Amino acid sequence: MNILIIGNPIASGGDGEKKICELQSILENRGHTVEPYLTQYAGDGKERISQVTSEVDRVVIVGGDGTVNEIINGIPQGFSIPIIQMPMGNANLLAHDLDLPESAVKVADILEKGRVVMADVAKMNNDSFIMVAGAGFDARVTEEVKKIRRGRVSNLSYIMPIFRALINPAHSRFDVVVDGAKCTRGAMVLVCNVRNYGGICDIAFDAGVDTRVLDIIVFPHMNLLSLLRYGVYAKFSRVTRLRGVKYFKGKIVDIDSVTPIPVELDGDFKGWHSHVSIQLESGCVPLLIP
Repeated sequence: MNILIIGNPIASGGDGEKKICELQSILENRGHTVEPYLTQYAGDGKERISQVTSEVDRVVIVGGDGTVNEIINGIPQGFSIPIIQMPMGNANLLAHDLDLPESAVKVADILEKGRVVMADVAKMNNDSFIMVAGAGFDARVTEEVKKIRRGRVSNLSYIMPIFRALINPAHSRFDVVVDGAKCTRGAMVLVCNVRNYGGICDIAFDAGVDTRVLDIIVFPHMNLLSLLRYGVYAKFSRVTRLRGVKYFKGKIVDIDSVTPIPVELDGDFKGWHSHVSIQLESGCVPLLIP
């Protein structure tokens, strides 16, 4: 097979390039033709995937959630080449959901013997996401992380951003409309295409990349006490068992606020908006899984 590896060389503190070389060696020893492509700047992977021809049989993404999101946003309409992620980041939400290994040998095995699922992708304006979109407190934290980020992000990197977001929150509560019907108001909403959140717990317990529907969780309040309660229930139970937390399913999600609120897609901060419309595009990305 002809295999294209698109990877972030500085992922996991610089281990990305080593992993790319390791996977390339394994695949070439098995008789495959490999093109390694190490991204050099933001948007580089998006450009490369948009130029892929039918001569390529498989694509490997080496990196974290940000690299996956970049590639997803570069895939042209009608793309049919199976893709697999070799996880190298912090949270790795997609890899958690699909049980994707970090081992280069196991990734090579999936490239040869894995099965393909047609994954859903959702869009907000011109931006796509395959894992999760957040509005309100979640996105405020993402904004604060972006301000201080210098290289690799770990779970500890979120401590100060969380407290800064609590001190200076997104003040507005907003309306959440699912498939045209107003459902509830909240201080934070997660629009999920995967179960996992933050690489820590499965919060959208019924979600999946091939379910042809989005799972929406709306949190009514956001302060330190409620955040702790949400976290405990999300980790050890179901957060929807808490009074006021709502769980919906749908294909179109509209979020309306009197004043702008912060929004993030797959962990990438997307600014402040008074209106957000998210629409599901069913079965448009071929993913390789074990």
